[in-house]
Amino acid sequence: MFRDMAYYIFGQEIDPFFQLFIFEPIIITIIAVLVAMITKKAWTMALVILLLNIIDNAIDVNFLFGDQGIGTIVTQNIAYFFSNFFSMFYEFVFSFLLAGLPVMHKKFGIA
Repeated sequence: MFRDMAYYIFGQEIDPFFQLFIFEPIIITIIAVLVAMITKKAWTMALVILLLNIIDNAIDVNFLFGDQGIGTIVTQNIAYFFSNFFSMFYEFVFSFLLAGLPVMHKKFGIA
């Protein structure tokens, strides 16, 4: 999902390091903070980050391993989820740092 988004934005595939540690954390952090601003709850950011990563992993795995059977898809989903764990950590850190700013508490009422 985000790999295709990066391709359409930049016109070519980007470096995997740039994809996992710069592009995806920025996009997912923005989406998570927007959801927290709408719901006014900080815990929704964690839920959004997890769900977006699970959906992205499922799309990538189904595209790459869809012809190999359900067992391969399930095991590769788990493997991809844990391989993206470090980039997910940065997404959590960035989003909770942004939500913890006094401006976010005063203006948007994020609790």
